[in-house]
Amino acid sequence: MTELTLKLPDTMLARLQSEANRLNVPLEVVVGTALERYFENDDEPTKEQILESIRIGMQQALAGDYRPAHEVLDEIEREDVDDAYEG
Repeated sequence: MTELTLKLPDTMLARLQSEANRLNVPLEVVVGTALERYFENDDEPTKEQILESIRIGMQQALAGDYRPAHEVLDEIEREDVDDAYEG
């Protein structure tokens, strides 16, 4: 494991230390968890988010709340053309 020294504002350090005290874990655990969550939330959805999106889509489709694919594709094409003229 690599050691890293950080300069943090006093208020941030106090919040981190307070959370560590609340959870009764070392400060390093709280900082490590916060960093993991930060990088976890990049552009890649989690498996849970993907499954929830599919579940919602299925509910909408079964309820008749959907748009035909050709309408969606036409809209995307129009947006691409509009973007080309703006850029």
